[in-house]
Amino acid sequence: MWNLVLILVALFATSAACAQVVDVDSKGQYVPLNEIDWLDLGNGGEAYSGYRRHIAAIGKDGRAESHWCYGTNIRKIESDQPGFEFAAGYCTIFDEEGDAYWTWFQVDGLGSFVWTVMGGTGKYKEAKGSGVSTAESTMPDGTAVFVIKGTIELSNNRGESE
Repeated sequence: MWNLVLILVALFATSAACAQVVDVDSKGQYVPLNEIDWLDLGNGGEAYSGYRRHIAAIGKDGRAESHWCYGTNIRKIESDQPGFEFAAGYCTIFDEEGDAYWTWFQVDGLGSFVWTVMGGTGKYKEAKGSGVSTAESTMPDGTAVFVIKGTIELSNNRGESE
């Protein structure tokens, strides 16, 4: 019995010790990739779905990432604000080595959103993590500069591409 307990403890300790936490701390240029047509929802609100955005991000460590994002926004029709009441979607993010991870994001209001890692490929296989991205500046054409912060826990033992 004690042999089984020791084996389980050793296995747990080995897997816990091998996980690597990566800090996300980057800044990126956010660019719209398609035109937006707001649709009347018939309840005083309007929505657009299928928007596509790209963020070219550079981390404080000098490493580049390419974020390809898709989502839906909802707002009140009478709003004269450029923002929205709710937005959600997902991003596929590629790093310099070609590994990718997927995030789900949700926005409440204008300016920032929370994101959660849903896994990925290579070193991001079975990754988890979360963070917040905040608009540092926005332009009338829809472009913006975002500051992206958070952590990603890599669980493939080395934090390397497989």
